[in-house]
Amino acid sequence: MAAAEYYHDFAETESGPEEAPLSKRDRFTTFVRSGFSKSLMLGKEEALKGKVLLDQALGLGAKPNVIPPGAAMVNAELRQVEIGWHPVAGFSGKWFADKTRIGQKITKEIGKYPDPTQHWAVLVGNYVHQLWMDEHLDIIYINEEIKRDEWHTFEVGKTRFNDEALRQAGEMVIHNMRQKRPAYNLISNNCQNFAVNILDAIEIGAHREFATTFAVYQRATGRGAIKDLFSDNLDEQSEQEAPAHEATMQYAHQVMDQNTTKLDHHH
Repeated sequence: MAAAEYYHDFAETESGPEEAPLSKRDRFTTFVRSGFSKSLMLGKEEALKGKVLLDQALGLGAKPNVIPPGAAMVNAELRQVEIGWHPVAGFSGKWFADKTRIGQKITKEIGKYPDPTQHWAVLVGNYVHQLWMDEHLDIIYINEEIKRDEWHTFEVGKTRFNDEALRQAGEMVIHNMRQKRPAYNLISNNCQNFAVNILDAIEIGAHREFATTFAVYQRATGRGAIKDLFSDNLDEQSEQEAPAHEATMQYAHQVMDQNTTKLDHHH
């Protein structure tokens, strides 16, 4: 419909036979306001559709918990702990690198920073424990079943945490990170920071420190319940295994540093 025809029809609709005719200026003002409101509504709808499509493309937001229900225990069978990385592939990785562009906010003194398309996590048993982001780019905890062909993995240590205890430890680590800074940050609030923090919590030799931290988390949030959290036997094990814990943390830092591509923001 041409603008003139739309204007003519609109004017006839707005002024019924029993009403005084509107002046040309009033009719034109009403027409412009109506058109602007419609355009604004369409613009918001399109923006919302665009945001939903972008969130879907990036996979942002919470994911279903895949850890089977059960009691959380920190004195279960000893298991291998791995750290691993995989690329944030295709459009998702490119958008994240370009649009979050935390490199633009990094000071000139920092020559290199981690590649944001390279995603790190902790793997134990059949599950991956990782930091991700919600629709506002704030950090969240998610887990998923391991697909071995998608991950480059490195064995770094051992843990006695069962799967439910690992899930609760992941939630606690994210809570503590969000208390300091909820938003994702390429330097100080990223997937590598999460991997190091959860390793520090779950590795053998750190039970006493974890028990204290988890108790604080429980009081603050009302969440979490670990059956054998304050076992005297675990304190004795923790003292014996403390050297292994320290060695694990040093090795994990080394592995991530050597296997993470660095982007040079000077080029």
